[in-house]
Amino acid sequence: MAKQKIVRVDYRLIHGQVVAKWIKYHPVKRIIVADDELKNDEFMCDIYKLAAPGNEVDIISIAELEETLNKKDDDVMIIFKDIKNAKLALNSGVKLIELNVGAVQNGKDSYFVTSGVALSKEEFKDLQEMQEKGLDIYVQPIPENEKLSLESIKNKIK
Repeated sequence: MAKQKIVRVDYRLIHGQVVAKWIKYHPVKRIIVADDELKNDEFMCDIYKLAAPGNEVDIISIAELEETLNKKDDDVMIIFKDIKNAKLALNSGVKLIELNVGAVQNGKDSYFVTSGVALSKEEFKDLQEMQEKGLDIYVQPIPENEKLSLESIKNKIK
C-alpha cells in the first residue's frame, strides 16, 4: 500500500509550486490526482502528466482512489481539486493521513482566509465535519507558511 506523504486540496492540481516546492518538502514517487471530471479529459491528463517530470502521475476517479493507493508500495501525494472531492473520498472509506487546504478558488460566497484560500460557509462546514471524523486539517498555501488550524480561521467566515 502506498504511503501518503501529503494530501492536498489545490484547484490548480499539478503546477510549478507543487513540483518545485511541495515535492521537495514531501518527496514522493507518484502524484495521484483524484478528480472524476479530469479523468475523462485525455488532453488535460497529458498536460498534467507533463507538468511533473520525474514523477509518475495517476489521474483517477474518486471511486478508484482506494484501489490506486493499494496497487503500489511507494510514497505518494494525493491532490483533490476541491473540498467536495476530498469529502467524497473520505466518506467513501478512503483513509487520508491529513488534508492540506492549499488553494481554493474564490467564489461569489467565499471569504478569504489567507493568501490563495477563499472558503464558503459550506466548504468550511465540510472541513469541520471531516475534522470531527478525526482527519487532521490545516490551511497552508506554501510550505514556508505557518499551518493554520480551522479554529484559527473560523472568525473570517461570516
